[in-house]
Amino acid sequence: MTEARFIAKNEIHWNSLGDYNKRLAKHRSVKGLTSDEVREFAHLFRLASHHLAYAKTHFPAGEVVPFLNQLVGVSHNFFYVRERSSISDVWRYFTHTFPQTVRDTWHYWVVATAIFVVAAIFMGVFVIGEPERIDMLLPGFSRVHAPDITDTEYREWDHAFMTAFFITNNTAVAFNAFVWGILGGIGSIFILAYNGLIVGGLMGFLRQGGANMTVAYALILPHGVIELLAIFLSGGAGLMLGKGLLFPGEFARRHSIVYYARQAITLIPGIVVMLIIAAIIEGYFTPLDISARLKLSFAVLTGILFVAYIAGTRQKQCVNEKL
Repeated sequence: MTEARFIAKNEIHWNSLGDYNKRLAKHRSVKGLTSDEVREFAHLFRLASHHLAYAKTHFPAGEVVPFLNQLVGVSHNFFYVRERSSISDVWRYFTHTFPQTVRDTWHYWVVATAIFVVAAIFMGVFVIGEPERIDMLLPGFSRVHAPDITDTEYREWDHAFMTAFFITNNTAVAFNAFVWGILGGIGSIFILAYNGLIVGGLMGFLRQGGANMTVAYALILPHGVIELLAIFLSGGAGLMLGKGLLFPGEFARRHSIVYYARQAITLIPGIVVMLIIAAIIEGYFTPLDISARLKLSFAVLTGILFVAYIAGTRQKQCVNEKL
């Protein structure tokens, strides 16, 4: 086929695509088109792309190649345009995308939770037998007297500063639990287990020292429920990365990593918000001079609200589908 005949045969399609480009230039997106027009535009764009590949092969020095290059380039910008974020996108993420992803990936963060809890129980029992064993994690800690956790002087702090500190610290733990999953998940397992050992060891040390454990838990759980859930989700996301690397299945390894990484990263904005909420609670509510029972009740309430949030969005979605 000669170049002239190629042009004559396909020029009508290129003109139609050019007309769409002119219309889309006014709106900067395909929102101004009907559904049928969008399908036709997509068909013409793909067709022109094939024609460009054909022309580069058979008429590399012809005039049609630069023409099609420009035509397809303009169409490409409209076809793959990135819509600017809006309030509705943020709302949809927190009312649908995040809770749906939490539900879809439940087996990963359940495993992450189990790793942390088993490590905490093990170290708690280990330290109760001999308090000096806490030195394995915190050298020299056993020589410190168990703190008087009923002392209220610690409450006299800069709440805003401490909130910022907790956000930074908690985010670092969650980030490490996620990003080190790229080491086949081993990094995430280590971070989860290590932090579980620390928490369990400290609780065991306090118990062995005769501390009031109701008060101790009241100082941890009001913010700890949301904080730990965020860390478990981060650890689960890290385990996803590990699975993508070690068990690609029918995917190529690089495609498997990209697939699981995208799913894991979807959780990150929600995890960040959870950590901010936990830090605010830790900075402002936890230090309040109120009864331990009230604080523990608040902790239970945060757990119930989180479960209701994750499960409630699913029920709402099912209702909408039925309607």
